[in-house]
Amino acid sequence: MYKRLFSALAVAVLVAGACSSSTPVKKIVVAEWQFPDTVNIYYAQAETDVEIGTSMFLNLVDVTPDLRTVPTLVTSVPTLANGGVKMNGAGMDVTWSLKTGMQWSDGSPINCDDLKGTWNWIMDKANTGLAGGIIGWGDITGITGGTGTTCVMSFGKVYEGYLYLVAPLLPAKYISSISAADAPTKLYPLSNLKSGVYDGPYMPTDLATDSQITTVSNPKWSTISGKAPAVDQVIWKYYANAATMLQGYKAGEYDVAQDLNDADIPSLAGIDQNQQVIHDSLTYELHSFNNKALQTKFGADYKTIVAAIKLATDRQAIADGPLGGNVTVSNNFVSPLTWYYKNEGGSTAADPVAATKLLTDAGWVKGSDGILAKGSVKLELQYCTSPRQVRQDTLKLVASQLNAIGIKADVISSPDIFVAWNDTKADTKCNLQHGNFDVAEFAYVAPLDPLASYNVYTTQGIPDNAPHNGQNVSRISLPTLDTAYNNVKSSVDPAVVKAAMASVEDIYVSALNTFELPLYNRKDVWLVQPRIHNFTGNPTTTAGEWNIGDWTAD
Repeated sequence: MYKRLFSALAVAVLVAGACSSSTPVKKIVVAEWQFPDTVNIYYAQAETDVEIGTSMFLNLVDVTPDLRTVPTLVTSVPTLANGGVKMNGAGMDVTWSLKTGMQWSDGSPINCDDLKGTWNWIMDKANTGLAGGIIGWGDITGITGGTGTTCVMSFGKVYEGYLYLVAPLLPAKYISSISAADAPTKLYPLSNLKSGVYDGPYMPTDLATDSQITTVSNPKWSTISGKAPAVDQVIWKYYANAATMLQGYKAGEYDVAQDLNDADIPSLAGIDQNQQVIHDSLTYELHSFNNKALQTKFGADYKTIVAAIKLATDRQAIADGPLGGNVTVSNNFVSPLTWYYKNEGGSTAADPVAATKLLTDAGWVKGSDGILAKGSVKLELQYCTSPRQVRQDTLKLVASQLNAIGIKADVISSPDIFVAWNDTKADTKCNLQHGNFDVAEFAYVAPLDPLASYNVYTTQGIPDNAPHNGQNVSRISLPTLDTAYNNVKSSVDPAVVKAAMASVEDIYVSALNTFELPLYNRKDVWLVQPRIHNFTGNPTTTAGEWNIGDWTAD
């Protein structure tokens, strides 16, 4: 997802202390092909939201490109081994030692009250549309430390995902000044981003809808990192699509191209390979089956229909065709890069004959138009995706594969597919959060922390009921999957967690999976002009921005 002009130089001059009129402005222009709907990562539904949010907010800990967990706002990463995590009856206490002397962009101190304030804000019943819901936060029984920097977060239950829970920390004073009910529209509003309070290396000053967001260096970031950002301005330039963004790079319109992937590799011809940063990604492309919508349409047959679609979808043809052979088909949603990955094996080949038999045995018969029907119900599906051309090309191929066995797939490209619950109408066509689709193609990031996918696959993550939190857009409600994830959730022993995740992965590759078909593991692609230094990229959702404060420019 996704979604007034102002002089860039004027921004740098008007922001207090940015630079004098005689000093050249050090500026980096970053490009994206989707305008963000929010910079508040707790509401983020798309990578573009997370990218710009990461430049403005900091987590307690971060993950490096080689997937190590490192402290950011804290002095060390708390674990059982170092005493930062202690068992306390059925629960546990986690001690977060914040760095001393840190300040928010408004000059106020960063302390334990901010940690407690972030918890209270997330748990406020009036707060709606949280992407991650309240998973983990709801297990916290208290946070002590007040205005100090030694914060003890007490959990009533053991919670495996504690390390990455606070991502990011929010300023208690600012977030408490706006009611939780108004937070989706009035907290860090796109219409007035400079009214917000930040701790990241850059903070926003101006926005031109669908076109540009201007950010300038945060002078208080030095209280956290020990240094000032090396660049005065980072301007985010937004294009209508990836193709025009690539043309802009070739024309020298900006410095860093974001959110490209394996599908764009053929379009990089003529660009110096030294300017291409290509990594294996934690991201995978998928088809999500809306169990609620399909059951409403087809009754008990929806499970058979999903099974037949999965058999008839030729994923290798997708990899070899629209993806140009640059990806690897997988049966697992977990990336081989993660520490808990289980190689489930199994065939990745299509079997349209078996798919046809499933549907025939269930009583589906082809009509004169070649489309299967049962009584008055035709087997016609709404396949939704984003405007990304490779996805449209993929779904056209899939539609032809399904048509061969009598299933009609109507391919719809929608700019509203990723828009958050609070930002779109309930009947918006193809919107994932509101569930207005049959099948959708998009991508997820296989998390480094296994519990980060809890709200994607468990019943608690279904966004239909107030307060409309979570990302379980397939509306899957599978007790065995809930149980497996709860086993992951209830241990901080890596061996136990890995075994529990193996059970989750076993379910994913079994016939119980009526919710998702993984297509292929993706690659992340960035383009970086030679004048930019210290860009490395990251396979997690923090992408290239994980170290944006360290970027320099000639």
